Formats: sequence, C-alpha cells, structure tokens
Amino acid sequence: MLLEAKGIAKSYPGVKALKQVDFSIDAGEVVAVVGENGAGKSTLMKILAGAIQPNEGTLHLDGKQIEFAGPLDAQSRGICTIYQELMIVPELSVVENVFLGHLKQKNGFLDWPTMRKQAAEILDRLGLKAPLAAKAGDLSVAEQQLIEIAKSLSRNSRLLIMDEPTASLSKDEVANLFNLVRSLQKDGIAVILITHHLHEIFEICDRLIVLRDGDYVGAATTDEIDEDDLVEMMLGHKVQIDKSLHRAAVQHDQIVLEARHLTRKPELDNVSLSLHKGEVLGIAGLMGAGRTELVRALFGADPFETGEVKVNGSLAVLSSPRDALDHKIGLAPEDRKTQGLILSMPIGHNVTLPSLSDHSGTLGLNLNSETRTAAKLCEQLFVKYANLDQAVGNLSGGNQQKVVLAKLLGAGTDIYLLDEPTRGIDIGAKEAIFDLIWDLTNQGSSVIIISSVIEELIRVCDRIVCLHLGRVTQSYNRDEFDLNRIMLNAMGKSADTEAAE
Repeated sequence: MLLEAKGIAKSYPGVKALKQVDFSIDAGEVVAVVGENGAGKSTLMKILAGAIQPNEGTLHLDGKQIEFAGPLDAQSRGICTIYQELMIVPELSVVENVFLGHLKQKNGFLDWPTMRKQAAEILDRLGLKAPLAAKAGDLSVAEQQLIEIAKSLSRNSRLLIMDEPTASLSKDEVANLFNLVRSLQKDGIAVILITHHLHEIFEICDRLIVLRDGDYVGAATTDEIDEDDLVEMMLGHKVQIDKSLHRAAVQHDQIVLEARHLTRKPELDNVSLSLHKGEVLGIAGLMGAGRTELVRALFGADPFETGEVKVNGSLAVLSSPRDALDHKIGLAPEDRKTQGLILSMPIGHNVTLPSLSDHSGTLGLNLNSETRTAAKLCEQLFVKYANLDQAVGNLSGGNQQKVVLAKLLGAGTDIYLLDEPTRGIDIGAKEAIFDLIWDLTNQGSSVIIISSVIEELIRVCDRIVCLHLGRVTQSYNRDEFDLNRIMLNAMGKSADTEAAE
C-alpha cells in the first residue's frame, strides 16, 4: 500500500465536507474517486495533496503515519496534483515550466544543461515533440497537460492526482493520455482519477470509491460493477432514460431558426439546419467538427463567409452578439468561467448583465429592481446560493451553469444555444439542467445543445444533427436514435455511405 487515509473528516462553518472517510491506493494502481459536486471529492484530494489539513483522521505513507506541512511537502514525497485548470505559465518555455518551483542549481547558478537534459528525457518518454525553448502558451491543451505530467515526473512522483484530465481533449488525445497512464502504472506510479465521464472509469481504472454528501458510500473493482449500479450508488436512486419519449412541446409547423449553407472554411462547410418552436436540437460531433463555431456564428460572435440565417421566417443580420440578443437568441458558451460569467462579480450582477437597460433609473441603475429580478430568476432556475452578493465563482459548476441560463432568461431569450452545458458538473446537476431545458421548451422556447457525450443528447433531445469536419453527415428524429449510428456519423460516416451499404 502506497497511501492510506483513515477516518478523514473535514468541516467548515455550517458544512461537513467529509465524514469519517477511508481511502487507500497501492503502487501502480489507478483508482477513481466518484461522486456528485459537493460529495467531498475535491476536499479529500486537497487533504491527500497537503493543501488542507483534516479535522480528524490520519494519513499513512508507506505504512508510516504522516502529516503534510503543505503541497510542497507532499510533492517532495512524490504526491503531485494535475488540476483541470492547468498551472502553466504561458510566457515561460517548456523546460522552465517543467522545473517550475524546483529549478536546479550548481555552484550558485541555475544548472540549465542538467535541466534541459532531464526535461528532454522526460518529455521524450511522454511523447511530447515540442522544442524545449518553445513558449508553453503556444502549445495545445493536450501538450500543456503533458508538461504538467512532466513537472510531476521531474519531482520523482509516486502518485498523480488527476482532476478531470480529459475535459478539453479530443478522442485521440484521450487515448494517448490513457496509454501514458498505463505506462506509468508499469513503473509503479499510482494515479487517482476524478472524472464525470463514467466510461473512462471502466476503461482505465482498476478500482473506484464513491462519495455522497461527504460520506463514504462504497468501493468496488471496475469488473464487479456496471455504469447503472455506479450511478445508483452516486445518486442513491436509479436514473430512468426513456428513449421513446415524444414531447408535445415541439411545434413541427413553426421554424424559429433556420441556417442555410453557412460556410467559413475550414470550420464550417455548407451547414444547413432548422430549429422548431419548443424543440431541443442536439449537435453531435467530435472536437474539431465545427460545433462551437456553428453556434458562435448563429450568435453573431464570429462571422461566416457565405450563407444566411432566418429567425421566425425573416432574414436576420447577426453581425454581433447584441444583434443576436435583439433577435432573442442567447448563447451559453463552452467555457462558462471565462466567457459566460465574471467569476469575481456577485451572482446578482452576473444575472442582469445582458439586461441592465431594463433596470435603469433616473439617477442610474435601479439596484432594487436589479436585485428583485436576479432573485426571481435564480429562484425560477433553482440556483443554490447563500446571497446574491456572493461571488459567482464560489458556486458549484452546476449552479454556475444555472446562473448563465438565468442571465439568458432575464434577457428575454427565446432561442437558447447551449455549448457543453453539462461539462464539469455531476450527474445530479446534469439532470437538473435537463429538466430546466425541458421547462424552457414547454414554455415555448427552443434549444440547440452541444454535448460531447452522445448519451446526454439521446437523453434530452427531440432531434440530433451530426457534424464532422464542418459538414452535416446525418440527422435523426427521436424514434430513430441509435447510439452506434450517431457515433459513426459523428466520426464522418455520411448518409450517402449508409445508403450505399
């Protein structure tokens, strides 16, 4: 056994984040820590990484009880964390980032030859071909992630804690990362994985533990449990998925948004689609398919070269997001933290950002009107918060996403463009987001939703359009939904190919 935690408890004012949790991991083992947002996963990981101290319980490294003085102490003992928001300094070189925080010295000077030699050896092992002198900020997310792993290996890491490592990676990049994890396993390096993608747990992990509301629920090896049982452990109840569901909200005779032959190469290539009143339309595709580029074009955030957009049957000129909002089109962007919210700003101000003119008074902003509206919208979308003055960055991922939707609802949006609205949030919060989407369409709104998880599209959509390299390959009505066919179309198999077969 490499690391063991016994009876770990951690409390904050009014909140018990962890309650007598046990955890262990062996050398060369990959263990998933699973649970909804607020289950205590992050708190447990911070304790294992030395970032915070538990109120109760003990840690044992190599069988000996230990107390970490801080993250640097844990790192010096081989326990390193790779966070979802990568800790890369963009303006520094690759080699400088690899040895950031523990630069090697010789005779009082920085020992660049040794650092370059060791960095080259580590990066060659990881398969990173970027020059050592290249700026880290010029590299792709997948390459930056390899630099983070290289930083850990440069400290002779024995345990890697990986928080949502695949969130921004393509399918091929995920496969490469998992091959790397298997290679690290063979060298005796242990890995703790936190992910909301359940299929990844069964693909790469040996074992999993489940937390719920700070409690230890149970543990299992991945060959003695399936996804349905795991979801039930996480939620405490079963999730029923009715693929044959047909909703009366969809008005097939009324098209509210129509895109014709949208082209901006290489991202978009002659894309045409339509959205009906009350409909939830899914966009399926892999990274690079043009999904985000499509909704940004529909929102007026990015121009397109040729094609046209009609809103409620009339030609619409969408040259800016304000034009789109004036046509009652709203976008919840893929990166809610940098593009959808101002994290340091209070919840109330975030909610009313696109609709401030509705709260103008004689001497400026009518704060009472703004507060009443923000509170009403947050209540309507079941946002969980302490008070409206709370910084929105302190909310969970699911509640942040609800604030983004509240912002669009307050702006009078009728057509919602939701780009990865469930990314980085737990299963329970996803179900709440799906319920909100259905509530919006039942009230007459229409939704286009992008998700990298096709099962989620099958769960919530009335129709699905598949994109591959900027082109529409196929579309499916709900009674035609088939996971394998949709996946194949998202990977480039066109309707013409299917017909030929």
